[in-house]
Amino acid sequence: HCNKESIQPMLDVMNIMTKVISDYTDLPVVTLGRMAGQYAKPRSSPTEVVNGVTMESYKGDIMNCAEADVKGRIPDPNRMIQGYFRSAACLNFIRSSTHINNRVTGEMLQQVRMILGTGAIRSCFHPGMVGFGQDTKFKKTYAELTQTDKQMRTTMKTGENLFISHEGLLMEYEESMTREITNDSDGESKAAAYNASTHMLWIGHRTRGLEDAHVEYFRGIYNPVGVKVGPGTTPEVLINLINRLNPSNEVGKIVLITRFGAEKVLKDLPPLVQSVKDANLKVIWVCDPMHGNTFKINGFKTRDFTNVVNEILNTFSVHKKIGTRLNGLHLEMCGEDVTECVGGPEKLTASDLPRCFTSACDPRLNFQQCVGVAYAVGACLKKKEEKLTSLPKNTLVKYGSVPGLKKKVSKLIYGTLFLHKVADPMELLDNIWASGVNAFDTAAIYGAPEGRCEEIMGKWIKTRKINTDELVLITKGGCSGAESKWAPRMSKTQIVHDLEGSLKRLQLKTVDVYLLHRDDPAIPVSEIVDTMNKLISQGKINSWGVSNWSLERFKAAMDYSKSKGLMAPVVDSTQASLAKPAGPVWPGTTFMTEDREAFYVAKKSEVAVFAWETLAKGFMTGKWTADDLTDVEDKPYRERTLIKAYCTGVNFKRRNRAELLAKVKGVPIHNVALAYLLNLQCEMFVLVGTSNESHFKSNLGMFDVPLTQEENNWLVSGGELHAC
Repeated sequence: HCNKESIQPMLDVMNIMTKVISDYTDLPVVTLGRMAGQYAKPRSSPTEVVNGVTMESYKGDIMNCAEADVKGRIPDPNRMIQGYFRSAACLNFIRSSTHINNRVTGEMLQQVRMILGTGAIRSCFHPGMVGFGQDTKFKKTYAELTQTDKQMRTTMKTGENLFISHEGLLMEYEESMTREITNDSDGESKAAAYNASTHMLWIGHRTRGLEDAHVEYFRGIYNPVGVKVGPGTTPEVLINLINRLNPSNEVGKIVLITRFGAEKVLKDLPPLVQSVKDANLKVIWVCDPMHGNTFKINGFKTRDFTNVVNEILNTFSVHKKIGTRLNGLHLEMCGEDVTECVGGPEKLTASDLPRCFTSACDPRLNFQQCVGVAYAVGACLKKKEEKLTSLPKNTLVKYGSVPGLKKKVSKLIYGTLFLHKVADPMELLDNIWASGVNAFDTAAIYGAPEGRCEEIMGKWIKTRKINTDELVLITKGGCSGAESKWAPRMSKTQIVHDLEGSLKRLQLKTVDVYLLHRDDPAIPVSEIVDTMNKLISQGKINSWGVSNWSLERFKAAMDYSKSKGLMAPVVDSTQASLAKPAGPVWPGTTFMTEDREAFYVAKKSEVAVFAWETLAKGFMTGKWTADDLTDVEDKPYRERTLIKAYCTGVNFKRRNRAELLAKVKGVPIHNVALAYLLNLQCEMFVLVGTSNESHFKSNLGMFDVPLTQEENNWLVSGGELHAC
């Protein structure tokens, strides 16, 4: 099976199973492929009789041949070398498929669409799964998988969420693949023995005796270790084995793979789970629903799909009653249309087995049965569907679009800079959402302590059950706080670190728009663009942009992205208002210039503008007069900077014209100032940050102030205005 025709379908079906389970549970899925090394087979008898001839049992391609040939069944050490090269070739193909091709093949998607479309998935589960196929989770995955005009990109990346595993059976091979590797742990470099042939090894049911050579070897390696647990295992034996393999009780070291059978699991598993829990041993519980459900019919070893699913459901039930958690599945499967297990979406019977039984040993689930198992697990694990808090149907708020983002975005964005100072921030956020505003802008450095505003947003989203399909969450990183004078943090490591912190505080898996708060010209735009696109491929951000970058650097990032077929920055967040500042209003910030505005207009379909300080820190509401300039040097630094920036002769004239137009239209001056921005010929969004609910609501009036292009031009340049 070391060929593209076998490996690619396996990767495809693992991708689809990962998507189904992840969509149902809203949890990340780690995939261990039982491949690139699964060449040794445990056998209950060392010999077998074929046509009256006694010969060695087939023990896997790494030892002897599957054909009933006396000479071919003699163990051949050269097969270990062949196994090594086959494993390397398999891994190289997996890397190229997940990193270069990066999508599920159209043939596999077509097959999945067929079984979903016929209702075969829904028909193969027992009556206990009430409502399966009618829930919104099923409908969502069904809709996405059956979109015939779209490809499905893989979320699996080797070394990130895709790893390999096999049974450590042939000691001569595993020992030769053991390497001493330096491991950095807790700031200290320590040498440790790793089995370099795989990521995780497991010990089989027949080789896990406390004094067995396999246990002695396994307790000396640093890899995670799996242990098969089946009938006949006593609590005492299991506890002793776990302590032997993991004396320091390290989290994630031991994976217990239970294999009892659909009926026996309800009786035999509970005392083992309870004893491990009582001993406070840190283990990962995994269900193997295959081996305990094997039987023979018409000369074929097979398994019944219904029993496989039932063992999974019964195992879930055991863990739920005891208060532990089933963390994973261990399946024998393939991505091909084999007929080795009966039942499932196709309702295979014993008469179907000879049609395509290609396994040399144990029967495997085919791709349809695999998809069925994924839906069964998803339905079992899915959270209870909650009524979400959605946007109002009727609102004054107008919406626009951010390139590449599949959500409408309110033209008014609430900025959370002062959210931590609000007496009841939850109520304020409730009222903003209820007004129809669905876009919220925050940052890793907002709040005291830094990050506090993100924490408040995360708590609000979770406790208020905000519908995240409608919410547009914008946050920013790549910038230090005031104590470091807003120094850029733009290396790959710093960007990833800042984003991980934001996601944790926001209690989200994905941010809709991630902005880089500052720029570091010393770092090439290519490195930054590559970093942001990797975060997109990992599903951590949906789109990205920048704040306070020079126009030249922004253009360079767009050009590089296009040349490489990558997602370019789609948002530029800069200071913009009717009052044009004389210079930067914060260290290292940018503001709207004629060149920037012309660029935004030309790139309206490619770039959205998030304008901040849109009322010029209150200047456009009447704050400050020309008298404030007389003693400006005596004022605190921040106020001094703002007065010098905004209190110019040009801006006083613009404010006067805005006051006049506001009187004519019968609206507050700040509504005219904000409406001016919305009337610019680019994809403009207005950020407003306030801790006062009435102030925020008054800003909604900007949507009731229609301005003509003539009025917009008059506000800027003056002259005659023929109609208002």
